[in-house]
Amino acid sequence: MRKIYIPIVAALLGVALAPGAQAHSSVIETTPMYKSTLTLLPESVSIRFSEPPLEIEGKVVNTITVSSPDGEVISSPTTIIKGSTLVVSLMDDASQEDGTYSVRYRMASADGHVISGNYEFYLGAPSVTSTTAVVDDQGWWGEHFFHNHEGHIYYALGVLAMAGAWLIWHRRRQSL
Repeated sequence: MRKIYIPIVAALLGVALAPGAQAHSSVIETTPMYKSTLTLLPESVSIRFSEPPLEIEGKVVNTITVSSPDGEVISSPTTIIKGSTLVVSLMDDASQEDGTYSVRYRMASADGHVISGNYEFYLGAPSVTSTTAVVDDQGWWGEHFFHNHEGHIYYALGVLAMAGAWLIWHRRRQSL
C-alpha cells in the first residue's frame, strides 16, 4: 500500500508546483501590412499587439525603427504607445525612394517578456538586394528558443531530476 502513495504524492507535487501558463504578447496587426506594396510612404508605422506593452518610467523599452532601402533611419526616435499599439512617425523629409523598407520593433509584455522582430514593406517595388544583414537578425532583435522557454526547460529538468532521485531511492530500497 505504501508503494502506491509515493507516486501519487510525487504526481500531486508535480502538478501543484507547476508554473502557471504565461501567454506572451504577439503581433496582431501591422500598418503598413507585412510585405505590402505602397505608392506613397505613410506618415506613420504602427504595430498592434495582443496586450498593452509594459511601460517603465524613464526607460525606453518599446520601440519601432523604420529604415529606408539604403539603410537610413527615417523614423522619429520617439515611439508612442496607444493602448496595445506602438506608433512611430516617419520624418517629413524622408525621400520617397522606391524599394524595401525595414521595420524593426521591440516590445515588453506586461509579464516582462520582451518580443522583438522585423518585417518589411515596399514602396513601388521590392529592392533588388536587401540592405539588412543576416547576422543582425540573429542578434538583439531575434528571439531565441532558450529565452522563450527558459522556465519550461528548468521545470522539465527539475521534474527529471526528481524522477531520477526517486528511481535511485526506490531501487536501493528494493535491494535491501
